[in-house]
Amino acid sequence: MAEIPVNFAIETLSSLLVQETKLLRSVKKEVESIKRELEFIGSFLRDADTRASAEEEGESNGGVVSTWVKHVREEAYHIEDVIDDYILNEAKQGGKGLAGFLHKMCCFMNELKVRHGISSEIKDIKSSVAEIKERVERYNFRPIDQGDVIPHDSRVQSFFIQAAELVGIESNRDQLIDLLVSGTSGRLVVAVVGEGGLGKTTLVGKIYENDRVKKHFDCQARITVGKECTKMDILRKITPAFEGVTGFTHVEVDKMEENDLLAALQRELKDKCYLVVFDDVWKLEFWEYIEYALIENNKSSRIMLTTRNRDVAERIPHVKIHRLQPLPSDKAFELFCRKVFGPQGCCPLELEKLSRDILRKCGGLPLAIVTVGGLLSNKNKVAFEWKNLLYNLGSQLGSNSHFKKVLLEGYYGLPHHLKPCLLYFGFFPESYEINCARLIRLWIAEGFVPYSQCPTSEHCAKQFLNDLINRSLVQVVETDFSGRSPRYCRVHDLMHEVIRGKAKYWGFSHFVNREHSNLSSKIRRISIQGSIDSVLESNKDSKIRSVSLFNVGKMPNSFVTTLIMDFKLIKVLDFEDSPIEYLPKEVGNLFHLHYLSVKNTRVNVLPRSIGKLLNLETLNLKRSLVSMLPAEIKNLKKLRYLVAYISGEYCNYGRVVKIPEGFGSLMELQKLFLVEVNFKELKELSKLRNLRKLGIRVTNGNEKDPYACIGNLEKLVCLSIQVTSREEILDIESMTSPPPCLERLHLKGNMKKLPDWILKLDHIERISLELSGLTDDPLRVLKDLPNLLDLMLWDTCHDERLHFKEGWFPKLKILELVDFKGVELMIIEKGAMPNLEDLRIGSCPRLKEIPIGIEHLRNLKILVFRLMLKEIYYMIKDEKWKEVTQHIPKISVTFIMKGKIYYHTTKYLSSVLPVDFEKYIKEVEQST
Repeated sequence: MAEIPVNFAIETLSSLLVQETKLLRSVKKEVESIKRELEFIGSFLRDADTRASAEEEGESNGGVVSTWVKHVREEAYHIEDVIDDYILNEAKQGGKGLAGFLHKMCCFMNELKVRHGISSEIKDIKSSVAEIKERVERYNFRPIDQGDVIPHDSRVQSFFIQAAELVGIESNRDQLIDLLVSGTSGRLVVAVVGEGGLGKTTLVGKIYENDRVKKHFDCQARITVGKECTKMDILRKITPAFEGVTGFTHVEVDKMEENDLLAALQRELKDKCYLVVFDDVWKLEFWEYIEYALIENNKSSRIMLTTRNRDVAERIPHVKIHRLQPLPSDKAFELFCRKVFGPQGCCPLELEKLSRDILRKCGGLPLAIVTVGGLLSNKNKVAFEWKNLLYNLGSQLGSNSHFKKVLLEGYYGLPHHLKPCLLYFGFFPESYEINCARLIRLWIAEGFVPYSQCPTSEHCAKQFLNDLINRSLVQVVETDFSGRSPRYCRVHDLMHEVIRGKAKYWGFSHFVNREHSNLSSKIRRISIQGSIDSVLESNKDSKIRSVSLFNVGKMPNSFVTTLIMDFKLIKVLDFEDSPIEYLPKEVGNLFHLHYLSVKNTRVNVLPRSIGKLLNLETLNLKRSLVSMLPAEIKNLKKLRYLVAYISGEYCNYGRVVKIPEGFGSLMELQKLFLVEVNFKELKELSKLRNLRKLGIRVTNGNEKDPYACIGNLEKLVCLSIQVTSREEILDIESMTSPPPCLERLHLKGNMKKLPDWILKLDHIERISLELSGLTDDPLRVLKDLPNLLDLMLWDTCHDERLHFKEGWFPKLKILELVDFKGVELMIIEKGAMPNLEDLRIGSCPRLKEIPIGIEHLRNLKILVFRLMLKEIYYMIKDEKWKEVTQHIPKISVTFIMKGKIYYHTTKYLSSVLPVDFEKYIKEVEQST
C-alpha cells in the first residue's frame, strides 16, 4: 500500500520538474535526487508490503518492516503536501496585465518566504529519503513484480469439513458430477468460480471422493495450486499425484526437467480416463502450464479447477464455467442451526429473529456461517449475548485468523494498481450500493487510474472494476439494460469490515461521526457518516484530500464554508444526497479540486468563482436546483463530465440547465447531459470532438439543417435530442450522416417520419421515442435492427391492433409501450421477440384482452401493466390467464392513489373478490 503515495509523489515531482523549473532552480538537483531515490525505493516496496502484511497478521514478530513501510508512506505524503502547498501558492500569485503585476508585487515578500520554505522542506525530505533507502539493504528487501503473497494455505480446514456442515451443496454437486461422468468423449475442463468462503474447495473435495466419480475414472489426482506455483512446480506435483500410475517418487520427479515430465505424463495417461482437480488457481497463464501435460486422448478425461478469478477460467478454450452462488436464506439458516444447536437441534423462537439478522451479515458465505455458528455454540442461548455478537460481528470474525485470511487472500493477491481501488469501497457505508459511474469518476479524481495506458482513463477504470468483479472481490448488484456492464456494485459486508480495517491501518481513509471524530494528521480521506458534530474542529490540521458525506441529517451553511477554508488541498468534494443548500464563493480557492458533486441537493446557484477550478474534471449537478451555469465555467479546460438534469418517469428528464456562450472551449468534455441550447450554441457544441454522451433540449429557431453538425461528433455513443414539447417540430432529417458509433438514441418532439439514417445504425442498442405526428409505424421501421436490445415507444401507435410478427426484433430484451390509448388488441406471433425478458405496457385503457401469443415469449421474466388496474383484474378472471402466463415469474400492475404510485402482483389480485375489488377501484378513482 505504500506504493500508492510513493507513485503519486514520483509523478508529482516529475510534473514539477517539467512545469516549475525556473521557480525551483535553486533546488532542482535536490528534487531530481529525491525522485531517483523514490524510484529506487518503489522497486522494493512490494516485497516490504508483503512482509509488513505478514507482521500485521501475526505471522512474524517485531513489526520493524511495518514501521519502515509506514515511514515510507508518511514521507511520500509529506512530499505531496509540500508540493501541493507550493503549487497552490503559485496559483494564488497568478494574474495577467497590470492588476496581476500589482498583485504579484504586493505578494513579493511572501513569495520569497515560500521559496525559502520549500527549499528548506526539500532538503529535509532528501535527508529523510536517504535514511529510508539505507534500510533497504539492512532488511534484505528484494524487488518483485507480482501481487503480494502470504505464504499459507487457507484451504486446509476445508479438507476436513464434517458431514453435518455440508448444507446446500447437493444441487451444485450433482450438476458438476453429471458434467464429469457424462457427455463428450473429448477432454473437458470444468471451472468452479466464486468468492473466498463460498465453499469451492469443500465442494470439489466431496465430488472427488464421490463413489460415482471414482468408479468412472481410471485414475485421479488432486493438487492445491496457490499463488506461488510455477509451471515446474505444477508439473512436479501432477506426476506423483497419480498414485500407482506414473510410478515416480517425489525425489525422482524433483530431478526431472520439463520435457521429461511432459513426456512421462503423456506416456502414462494416453490410454487412461483421468480426472485431475486443481484447487485454488490464481495465475492467468495457468492453462498454458498444463495444456500439453494432460493429453487429449478421447477417453472422456476431465480437468476441474477452482478459482476466485473468472478471467483464469475464460482463458481456457471451451471451458464449462460453474459460478458458485451464496447459500439461499433457507439453506443458510439450516447450516447455522446445525452448527449452533447440533444436527437435530432447532432454533428457539425468541432467538430466531436475531439469528436471521446475524445471517444477513454473513451474506450466504458458508465459511462465515460456520465460523459464527462456532462462536455462538459456545455462548449461552440468551438474547443479550446474541445481540452483543451481532453488534460486534465484524470484529469477532476479524479475530478468527482462518476466516480473516480467506478474505484477505484476494486483497494480497491483487496487483498494486488495484489495491487502492478495492480499499476505496471502505470509504462508503456498509451495504452501500455504489453507482459504478460515480465510482469510476472518483477513482480517476483520486489519481488511481493512469491516463496513458488506455484510450481514455474512463476505459481504464472500467477495466479495473471488471477485474475486481472477476476476482470475486466486488459483487454486481445491477447491470445495465444490455446485461454486460455493471450499474451498481458493492462488497460483501464482511469484506467491507476487512477493507475498512486495512484502510485505517494504512492511513488510506477513515469514517468519522460523533463517536469517531479525531483523526491522524496523515489520513487522506474522510467519510462523514451520520453526524458532522466536531468533525472540522478536531481535524482542521489534517491534510485531507477527499471528503464525502453519507446519511447526514442537518448541515448549517457555516459547515460547508469552514470545510472548504480549512482543507485547501482537497481533490474530491462529494456532497451527493446531503442537506446542503449553497456553495460558498471560497470553493473557487480549491485549486486542486478534481471532483465536485452536489447531486440530489438543494444547491441552486454555482458561484462565479467556480471558473477558477482549473483542475476540475467532474461536475455533477444532477437533481440539484441549478438552472444556469455561470459564464466562467468556460475556463474549466480539463472538465470531462458535466451532468445537470432532474430525472423523471421514463424519458422525461424534467428541468434542464442553460449553458453560456463559449462552451465550445471545453475540448476535453466527454459527457454533457442535459442542457438547453439554441441552434447557435448547438453548432458551438459540435467543436467538442471528445463527446461520447450528449443530451440537449433545443429551443425553437429557424436555422437551415440545424442538426447536421451533430454528425461531426464521431465518438458519440449516446445522443438525446428534445424540443420543448412533443408538439414542436423536430427536424433531424438534416443529419444525413449520424455519428457512426451511436449505441443509444432518444428523440422527443413532433416528427412525420423517422429519418432514413436510423436504419443504418448497426451498433444501436437502445432507442427511446417520444414522438407525435408519426405517419408510419415505428415498429415496422425498427424491427430488423440487428443489435437493438431496448426499445421504448411513447404514444407512437394509433392503430387498434398491435401486431408483432415472426422474426421481428431478434435480439430485443426490453420493450416499453407507453400511452398506447387506441390499442384494443395485441398479437405476438411465435418467433417474434424470442429473447424478450422485460415487457411493460400501459396505459392502454382499451386493451381488455390478454395479449394473444404471450405464451410464445418463453424468456419473459417481467411483465408490468402500467395504470391498468381495472383492465388487468378482469384479464386475470379469464380462464386462459393462468395457462398463458404461468411461465412468467413476475407479473404486476401499477396504479396511482393519493398522488403516489403503487403496485400489486397479479397473484394478489386473483385472490380479491369482485365485490371487494369494485369498492377498491372506487377508492382509487376518487383519490386521483
